[in-house]
Amino acid sequence: MDSNVFLAIIVPDATRASREDVRGAERLLESLKKGEIAAVTSVMALAEIRWVFDREQKSGFDMARAALEQGFAGQLDILPVDADLAVASAVYRRRYYSKTNPFSYNDGIILATAIRGGAGGLVTTDPHLLGVTEIPTFRPSSFPPKPRGPETRQSQSSG
Repeated sequence: MDSNVFLAIIVPDATRASREDVRGAERLLESLKKGEIAAVTSVMALAEIRWVFDREQKSGFDMARAALEQGFAGQLDILPVDADLAVASAVYRRRYYSKTNPFSYNDGIILATAIRGGAGGLVTTDPHLLGVTEIPTFRPSSFPPKPRGPETRQSQSSG
């Protein structure tokens, strides 16, 4: 999960998230809180969130951090950045960076973290990440996924 999903809720006026993405992020974090889903993010998400609090001259970062680290304990894994993850981030930056797509090292870290964490997809509002091919990507507005049709349920339950 990218930091912008958390920021859409914590500091919505500081993001470019659409109203639909903010609502989707709310649904996503509520499901996370209830234990209906699990998620993974990078410790760099905390750095990005802190930077936004400072940039916007907002107070309350310590409470937001505690909510992420403790409020979602057991449901949200916040992975550290080690040497292998940092190198993977550079590989992804090289793969996706261009003059028209300023894919950053932090984008690479978020992508590498999702892959290392075994995520089934990456939730983000970042256009630089929405175009990656290593893992399915989703906007928060797409959460929850649409229910499967009856024919899909039948084939799954019979197998």
